[in-house]
Amino acid sequence: MAKNSGPGSSSRRGRSAEGRANPKGGRHIGRYTDPIESGRYTVATPKSAKVSPRWWAPTMLGLMLVGVVTILCNYLGVFGTPSGWTLLIGLGLIASGFVMATGYR
Repeated sequence: MAKNSGPGSSSRRGRSAEGRANPKGGRHIGRYTDPIESGRYTVATPKSAKVSPRWWAPTMLGLMLVGVVTILCNYLGVFGTPSGWTLLIGLGLIASGFVMATGYR
């Protein structure tokens, strides 16, 4: 058996000669590392930056409602014979409303 082949040997990558990945006496408790020390801390966004404009919600709901009305009118024959294009326009309006809903704060 080679000299450095046992557990805790320094031949393993990322380990010190003592067999530890981190030196003893660090400021960690268990696996926890302070986010500021590790450089992984992200400053919280202020609440004032997370507010949607006042027109966002009415536009979002309006797009969805107009899309539903367009599909209903298509099948009721208001636009003449039912058309696949009118159905796609209505579904596109509803989808646009849902996309806006994902950005609402």
